[in-house]
Amino acid sequence: MVKRHPHTAIVTIKTGGSVVNGEWVEGGTDTVEIIGRYDPMNTNDVVRQNANGDEVVVNGEFYTQQDKLEGSVSLKIPSLGIDRNIICWWTYQNHSVISL
Repeated sequence: MVKRHPHTAIVTIKTGGSVVNGEWVEGGTDTVEIIGRYDPMNTNDVVRQNANGDEVVVNGEFYTQQDKLEGSVSLKIPSLGIDRNIICWWTYQNHSVISL
C-alpha cells in the first residue's frame, strides 16, 4: 500500500515580542514537525494572497491533517530539499493545505 502522507516537514513559528519594563523584547522562533504530502506546482496560474494582502505565485502545496499553527512563517521538507515561506494556510474539515 502506498503511504499517503510520506513527508515530515518542519514548520517555523515566529513568537511575538513583548514590552518588559518599558522596553521592547524581540520574540523568538519555535519549530514543530508535521506529517503530510507535498505536491509541486508546474504552472504560474495559481496565485494566493499572503498575510500582507500581496498576491504571490504558488510553487507547491503541502497537505496535512495538522490544524493551522498561528504565527507560522516557513516550512522545510528536508527529504525533498525544500525550504520556503508559507504564503497561506487553509484549514478544512479534515485536512489543511499550506501554500508555499
